[in-house]
Amino acid sequence: MQLARAPWISEAVSVLARELRLHHAPTADHSHRLARLSRGVAERLGLDPLEATETELVAVLHDVGKLTIPPSILDWPGPLEPVQRARMRRHTIEGEQLLAQTAGLEDLAPAVRATHEAWDGSGYPDGLRGEAIPLSARIVACADSYDAMITRRPYRAALSQREACRRIRAGAGVQFDPRVAEALLAEVRTRGLAAV
Repeated sequence: MQLARAPWISEAVSVLARELRLHHAPTADHSHRLARLSRGVAERLGLDPLEATETELVAVLHDVGKLTIPPSILDWPGPLEPVQRARMRRHTIEGEQLLAQTAGLEDLAPAVRATHEAWDGSGYPDGLRGEAIPLSARIVACADSYDAMITRRPYRAALSQREACRRIRAGAGVQFDPRVAEALLAEVRTRGLAAV
């Protein structure tokens, strides 16, 4: 991960990433895969190096609020009960609150909160839509969905990369910023992650 920022910011990110790994290693692994993919998409969209680094950091930290969720819920083998689902959805808010209180990471808090918003306004926690969603959050949301689809979860098997790409394409303009979805598919193709 490229961290072109002050050393204390790098240390704060490392501490939070380490805590997340201790709490739930699959979530930490997912966040690090997402960081690489999100940075590639950011660069493909022409973001400057600082913006690309901030997008990468948002990806690393997008699930930091899951530190407050018991691993038993994170590893739940089937559909979540309504109370569990509501608890899970709060992780973006709790991630925002944690970052807002962490020196040097405050500016990342709003984007972390918005990583589960959807282009058409159907996401959470605030129902933001379109360009009201920070660009870094739009990038991370698309990369997050792709990685989640191609990774086995306790409640379902992984999808093929081809099927995940088909779903990203189908979600462009609905769940995903169309420009971001196009850039993600191009990045996936360039990396040889899928035949699209």
